[in-house]
Amino acid sequence: MKKTIILLALSFLGITISSCEDDFLDKQPSSQLPSDTFWKTEQDAQLALTGVYSNLQQNMLAIRADGGWPPTIKPNWDALTDDCYQTFNYGFRELIDGTASATSGGNNGAIAQLYTVCYKGIQTCNFFLANIDQVENIEADKLNDWKAQASTLRAFFYYNLVTTYGEVPLRIEPTTLENQDLPKNPESEIFAQIEKDLVFAAANLSEAPYNDGYVVKGSANALLARTYLYQGKFAEAAVAAKAVMDGGSFSLSTNYEDLFIDAGQADNPEIIFSTKYSSAPGEFQDRGSEIMIGFWGTLKPTKDFVDSFEATDGLPIDESPLYDATTPLENRDPRLSKIVLEGEWNPEVEQKTLSGFGLLKWISPQTRASFVQNFTEGTDYIHIRYADVLLMYAEGKIESGSIDTSVLDAINQVRARAYGVALGDTGSYPAITTTDPGELREVVRNERRYELGFEGLRYFDLKRWGIAEEVLNGFYDSHVDANRIFLPKHYKWPLPQSAIDKNEALEQNPDY
Repeated sequence: MKKTIILLALSFLGITISSCEDDFLDKQPSSQLPSDTFWKTEQDAQLALTGVYSNLQQNMLAIRADGGWPPTIKPNWDALTDDCYQTFNYGFRELIDGTASATSGGNNGAIAQLYTVCYKGIQTCNFFLANIDQVENIEADKLNDWKAQASTLRAFFYYNLVTTYGEVPLRIEPTTLENQDLPKNPESEIFAQIEKDLVFAAANLSEAPYNDGYVVKGSANALLARTYLYQGKFAEAAVAAKAVMDGGSFSLSTNYEDLFIDAGQADNPEIIFSTKYSSAPGEFQDRGSEIMIGFWGTLKPTKDFVDSFEATDGLPIDESPLYDATTPLENRDPRLSKIVLEGEWNPEVEQKTLSGFGLLKWISPQTRASFVQNFTEGTDYIHIRYADVLLMYAEGKIESGSIDTSVLDAINQVRARAYGVALGDTGSYPAITTTDPGELREVVRNERRYELGFEGLRYFDLKRWGIAEEVLNGFYDSHVDANRIFLPKHYKWPLPQSAIDKNEALEQNPDY
């Protein structure tokens, strides 16, 4: 009986994964693990920790490693916003048009998938944390580092749940038959647990660069800053972001494009936390971002997204003398032409653009040049990077009434990198100089749209700013069939009916 429980638990941990970072691959266990010896050695701990990390390779958070359908890649989240539209229904259609219900998409829809994926990840973290103290002859620092890693991932899963559904059950112990029926906890309690996990993690993780897939101190502090911002704890967000900045382990990548292609991600100093993949033959599925975006044509930029970018003089296109509608990508913020292009780079793309613009982000120059589908693409999905931290720091300082030169420096670091120049070379890029709080608020919000487009973040930005209704409800693009409906109830998704059916204590969110 004991052996059965251990094997089931390890199976639930997802240790036998089909693709993962190279240094994880050598740690896959055999199909039989004797219960009387597991949780005894450092190798056991590493095997179990690998299982915890494998839960990042799932639909909604990155891309599902087992080839499940529909394969919802993380950039698809931007289809819920004014930045892009999806040409196929990957579980978001009812969320886009405002008709979402507890049963939308069934078990394959976004509503059920995200809930399932996150709670599976939470269960693996809880199982790991409940058992790791059994490992023998391990120094305390290493043991606490392992706990801190699992705590960071648990916080990540809960962050995705609470910012999407609102109130959800708080589970910090492994689920059993006795405790499986839990009611929803207030959002404040979920956020408090996230903060507790991340504060513990930041105190126990290494102050090191992020380069092997294991979270570090900067990962925890960056996620903590994001958690504080979502709650409107602006001063705390600035402090957490500053801890990452002062840690010295991260910096902006020299080239913006490198962040979104496999070849440019290795040891990239800007990446703070990501879902790691290997590009080894057979270690990745045939539905990576290059295939889905570049050959299927699943995501397309809206004209509104393109028009939002400033001209190189720092003015909106309706005010700048540099803008020419016949050549809309010229004399514009350099990031625009690195994210989109007019028409399609792939003449054989399955779904062609309706807005007149195609997507370049997440597609390597080699693939664009060869038109050959890369079935072993190993591009990692970035959850947090240093540019985001700089902008979170600036936003935290602005909204907490603490504007100083460090705010302008943080914003201008991101802008200068976009133009490929040094921060102090203000004659070569439109540096921000205003210290007016209202103007700076708009600067940061626009900068997040330019810098982080198609990274799955804008939907949550619009919600936490409280402007999702204003921006999305009635958003109309004449080239797009499915235009946006966002009502007050849509700040929270409905809980999936499948979860309610399994948990007798779970009540549906209001208005669903």
